[in-house]
Amino acid sequence: MKKWKLGFIALASIVLLFAACSNTNDNAKTNNKQSENKQQEAIKPTKNKQFKLNDRVDLLGLIVTFEKVTYLQNDKGVKDSVLKVDMNVENNSATPRGFTTIGMEISDKGGKKLAIYPGENLGEKIEPGKTVHGSGYFAVNGKGPYTIAYKDQDSDVRASWKVEVK
Repeated sequence: MKKWKLGFIALASIVLLFAACSNTNDNAKTNNKQSENKQQEAIKPTKNKQFKLNDRVDLLGLIVTFEKVTYLQNDKGVKDSVLKVDMNVENNSATPRGFTTIGMEISDKGGKKLAIYPGENLGEKIEPGKTVHGSGYFAVNGKGPYTIAYKDQDSDVRASWKVEVK
């Protein structure tokens, strides 16, 4: 009878030990998710605020994130003559919203504006709750860092980003 009681106590202890360990892991996962959500919160633009790559900027429910900028060669083979801007745009509003690279102005270090380069430039009507990924292409005429300015086409909300090619 004593062996049976000792076996039961040992089994119960093992079960409790595993339950305690899994609870700790669940708490760690919950804390990690909460910190990720805080990092991913969208920032509302203000007049003098300048954003950087991977900042999620809220333009009245249209969340714009410039993820990466790179140089490409143009159709004549000239190296580093096209600036490609990869972006993610998500519609968190209740109505369809438009986004287009035509609404972007990019200036080089000297303040000279870059012209839009022909390519598959992002321009879409985004349904509520949907996200689009795409790129914008611009003809390079000077050195970076570059300033991207965007005016929301549905309002007067503006935002600005300072980006560098790495």
